[in-house]
Amino acid sequence: MNELTVNSMESNKKGYLFIILGVVLYSFSDAIMKQAMNIYSIHQVIFLRTIFRFVPILFLMIFFKKQPFQSKRKFENIFRAILAACGTYCTMSAYKYAAMTDVFVIGGTTAIFVIPLSVWILKEKFNMKNFIAISLGFAGICLAFRPGYGLFQFGILFAVLASIIAAFNQVLIKRLAFTETEFTIISYHNTCLILISLLLGWNNFSLISYYDIFILCLGGIIGAVAQYSITHAFKLSSSSGLASAAYVMLIPNTIIDIFVFRKIPDLYIIGGLLLITLGSYIAFQIQSKIR
Repeated sequence: MNELTVNSMESNKKGYLFIILGVVLYSFSDAIMKQAMNIYSIHQVIFLRTIFRFVPILFLMIFFKKQPFQSKRKFENIFRAILAACGTYCTMSAYKYAAMTDVFVIGGTTAIFVIPLSVWILKEKFNMKNFIAISLGFAGICLAFRPGYGLFQFGILFAVLASIIAAFNQVLIKRLAFTETEFTIISYHNTCLILISLLLGWNNFSLISYYDIFILCLGGIIGAVAQYSITHAFKLSSSSGLASAAYVMLIPNTIIDIFVFRKIPDLYIIGGLLLITLGSYIAFQIQSKIR
């Protein structure tokens, strides 16, 4: 096995580990933001999260003397940023109008959409093992949450749109990652989201308590690390190979239920966790092979 092969294998593995870290951290950040929507408008929550998420990244850019907005692919960066902003609003609207568990199940279809889009746009090879890993993860989510009539709620339309947009977004991140830095991709995204949330919701902002500022700031910092980790993952590995990692969100959610809410998982959740773990293991093993 030559050195190039070994380096490529290690890069794929690191990419999967980075996206797992990002997904797990986003589950904690999203939990904070979902709670905040009970008090503040969607626009204000999105604005505050983005500000608190972007500030630590700006400090890093100043420290490393980065100039992220200098790009030869500005139009593509702006297009992806607007698309990602639409996805954020669809996700938040879904949580407002539908049960969170049902939205989470629908959100799991993003990984299924990623494979054909990666083959079409990125010219990645179809990998049956990746499809099996994604199918196991989606089956695990469905088994754990057992979605019912709630799937026919109005909010699910937003969830479906968010899933499709998220799939396009992941593929575009991978496309941009060939030439753009993580800081460039993140900066265009956050700047666009700040401007859109201000434009749409400036007259719906209300006073916020110091405690809520602290909590949202914490959620933003966690989100900053998550956003960088996920973006960096796409520089290291293929988008289709990373798709199944999203299902790992069930693991931290279950841990939070146990230790924070003293809620013991039932057999369905345990079965779902086992399927997700098996799917993630298969996906991680795939990263040891050259595509």
